Amino acid sequence: MKLLLRSQLFFLLSLLISLSHLQECIGFTSSETTGAEIMEEVDKRHKQFPYIYEEQSMILVDRYGEQDTRKARRYSRVEEDGTVRFLLLFDYPQEVKGVALLANREPDGKTNKYIYLPAYGEQLLESADEGNGDNFLGTDFSVENLTGEILSDHRYVRRDDREVEKVKYFVLDVYKAKNTSTKDRILRRHFIQQDNLYITLTHHFDKHRRIARIQSHHDLKEVDHDMLRANMILMENMKNQHQSLIKTSRRIFSHDYVPLEIFTAEWLYENYPHIEPTEEIDTDDPFDKKETTE
Repeated sequence: MKLLLRSQLFFLLSLLISLSHLQECIGFTSSETTGAEIMEEVDKRHKQFPYIYEEQSMILVDRYGEQDTRKARRYSRVEEDGTVRFLLLFDYPQEVKGVALLANREPDGKTNKYIYLPAYGEQLLESADEGNGDNFLGTDFSVENLTGEILSDHRYVRRDDREVEKVKYFVLDVYKAKNTSTKDRILRRHFIQQDNLYITLTHHFDKHRRIARIQSHHDLKEVDHDMLRANMILMENMKNQHQSLIKTSRRIFSHDYVPLEIFTAEWLYENYPHIEPTEEIDTDDPFDKKETTE
């Protein structure tokens, strides 16, 4: 009898939670909900954990089907004052070991992005990437694609909702916040699933308002209640017919895996010192060069 009562209570609790979630989703399907409100809810539901460590593979495929595989570790850390620290560190192959992207976002929103190339000695090269600008070291991702979009830096304009293969989407056009007219240059278009408020597809536009890259998120996994993460992110370069796929094989949410000292130039210099040039290593470009698409 007690077991039956517990089962009924558990079923009732699950039903109430489901109804609450359904009411929340229904509220967001209102045509009066703005693009900014939708993005705020997207950020709230899937916001970043304070401490994240990931092991990733990056697979690059050119127009002829040739593949190039790299392995990397990704670290991110959010401080109590709101400072966000990010490090993407390559481990494989040997010629790119130690190459790193280091980024820091201050509480006021100011972001500094640097690239470390051991072949160039103890110096950080500042990145001037503006989001839809140069791709990051031979991949089809920009620095902003890898470090994340800052809501306060952008303006979101809601378009008509769409339904594809019975999945309903919010559609938001993204502009720089300093622009006040929808006639200004569109940066990208987000397609957000209405059932989970996750951005599963993004079209990136060039200066001529043509789709230059298509970013899609796959293999979504629930990591905490309604919070999701994509284990695969694909970026397709429409101009060069080139693709970059990021696959996350391991993800750990732990303070111990992201100590503060690794987000410094000194730590990189000590652990990945200058590499003397050899005939086997092209120190001028540890990655294949690509044309800028936008």
